[in-house]
Amino acid sequence: MARTPLFRSLERALRLARAADLSGRPAAEIAGEARERRLLTRRQLLQTSAVAAAGLGLSGCRLARTVPIDEPQVLIIGAGIAGLTAGYRLKQRGVSVRIFEAQERIGGRMFSQRDFFADGQVAELGGELIDTGHTAIRGLADELGIPLDDLFTDDPELEDEVWFFDDRRISGAEVVEAYRPVAERIRKDLASLAEPWATYDAPNGAQRLDNTTLKQWLEEVGVDGWLRRLLDVGYTTEYGLEIDRQSSLNLLFLIDPNPDPFRIYGDSDERFHVRGGNDRIPHALATELEPEIDLGSRLEAVRLRSDGQFECTFAKGATSVVRRAPHVVLALPFTLLRQVDLDLELSPVKRRAIDELGYGTNAKLMIGFSERVWRTRHGSNGSVLTELPFQLTWETSRLQAGEAGILTNFTGGEHGAFLGQGTAAQQAGITVDALERIFPGVAAARAGMKESRFHWPTHPYTLGSYSCYLPGQWTSIGGAEGERTGRLHFAGEHTSQEAQGYMEGGCESGERVAREILEDLGLARPQADVA
Repeated sequence: MARTPLFRSLERALRLARAADLSGRPAAEIAGEARERRLLTRRQLLQTSAVAAAGLGLSGCRLARTVPIDEPQVLIIGAGIAGLTAGYRLKQRGVSVRIFEAQERIGGRMFSQRDFFADGQVAELGGELIDTGHTAIRGLADELGIPLDDLFTDDPELEDEVWFFDDRRISGAEVVEAYRPVAERIRKDLASLAEPWATYDAPNGAQRLDNTTLKQWLEEVGVDGWLRRLLDVGYTTEYGLEIDRQSSLNLLFLIDPNPDPFRIYGDSDERFHVRGGNDRIPHALATELEPEIDLGSRLEAVRLRSDGQFECTFAKGATSVVRRAPHVVLALPFTLLRQVDLDLELSPVKRRAIDELGYGTNAKLMIGFSERVWRTRHGSNGSVLTELPFQLTWETSRLQAGEAGILTNFTGGEHGAFLGQGTAAQQAGITVDALERIFPGVAAARAGMKESRFHWPTHPYTLGSYSCYLPGQWTSIGGAEGERTGRLHFAGEHTSQEAQGYMEGGCESGERVAREILEDLGLARPQADVA
């Protein structure tokens, strides 16, 4: 699954390249057919989106009353989507919970910015796009009565992506053709594994590839020129670290090992966004959970007492607060858990995961324009991947009212770290100066407009954007992040094997730990029989 619009296109190009190899047909011919199929599909969606949006039908019971007791049954640390989802599900079943959050706000990396940009448009400082396959978070939004905007209903005639390298636009057919040797090498490398996946307890023979950096792998394949730079920027922005700090499995496991031309777009479509801002979901959960949320409470220590209870110590202002419970959910990034005194018996692999799991340095810069020049004058949806200083952009103002527009500049690796320097206005100037080469007229549309920045690598309550496996980590710690230790449970995007790095991963992991605890308490619902 891709995290960014342009990376989804990169996935699609690789699938097209492999389809061309399998069929023996020219890449340009297959790329043209794929474009026509997508235009047809999106036109059909314009006609059927209202029906499709009603299809989830997921509803849940309202929250049950819990008899007040001195100490809750479950302490949850972290009021992001993972911790709040877990608390919501537990409280629905009558389990008493208490949620502690170090910040003075809830939502974690779901953080929407309102009442700032022109025409009342909303920007996302954190997670932004939701896939069709993200059923946990889509189902939760439906249950809470929060509508999602279907971005597929945006103008299907707009140019989907711009690849700008060597001071020119690279066509999709060129990308596909150049990608063919990469596709063939991926096929061979995946075929060498027992299974096309790897974890610490089931490495499937992937250790050598895991310990090979993505940079080394590209050099072995002989990728050079603009394609090498395109892949470099694509993976740096997608995973958040430079390619010499990533495992080559980050590339190999992203691609379906057995694609065919009819599944050319893969599973990631980035089709939805919460109408009015993604953090409506965590705020709705918090409303259901009040007053069981303590803000400004930073976890300092966790220990297991002789009576089997967990004891958690929190710093709240100038005081310390101690709370006890038989179950604890740690729903905070491992970058922060490393700072906590854990007086616990943890397995070596769990300790290593907490101490060493990689995190990206992605940052976001949102730039306001008085006119959506990329659309009105250039017929583009604003998605650009380039070797120019800004790396990657997409339009955040899609399906939002008004003539003004917002482009999000999303960066990773060294450039993600650099985006935190200077002022947001200075950084916006650098980006717009480069964008002017691709979309002439954008600089003039900046007059009097605002910009906003969020620098996740230095944000003290995350110290990184999202998890990213370093060389060797798939087979040394992969899968250990979410494993429970007795009645100590772990949640967050970093603990999800299916959606690591996504809002879906946080939500899905919250559902998982709630099920774990409900099973322990004998409150789990029986699973429905599947025909």
